[in-house]
Amino acid sequence: MRVGRLVSLVVGSLVVLSACGSGDSGSTGGGPTRSVSIQTVEYAFQSDAAITISAGETIEFVVSNIGAIDHEMEVLTDANRRLGRTERIEPGRSDTVTVTFDEPGLYRVICDIDDHRSLGQVAEFTVVESPAG
Repeated sequence: MRVGRLVSLVVGSLVVLSACGSGDSGSTGGGPTRSVSIQTVEYAFQSDAAITISAGETIEFVVSNIGAIDHEMEVLTDANRRLGRTERIEPGRSDTVTVTFDEPGLYRVICDIDDHRSLGQVAEFTVVESPAG
């Protein structure tokens, strides 16, 4: 399923994201809770399924570039604080980034290569309150 924004994949309070990379990591110890796959293409992020991310989870995003030009994925807070990013991903390649979401709230992913962000390669998602909290 192709979407220009991950928000299009969100129903209620859920989050969609994934990336593969060895870039910055927002992880704070321990391994990831789970892995989420995302594809990047001109000028959008895609996912086969929507998922729910709860506060406190550590997610390994696996990002695959299925486009024809280089892309990357950065995970940002609503205040534009970078939590993690992949390296620049060439067509046909993948990278991962692991992020711990400490707080519920609005987050976004962007591709900040050249003018990709201004061309719409941005997606927002919501991290929900932890079921145990």
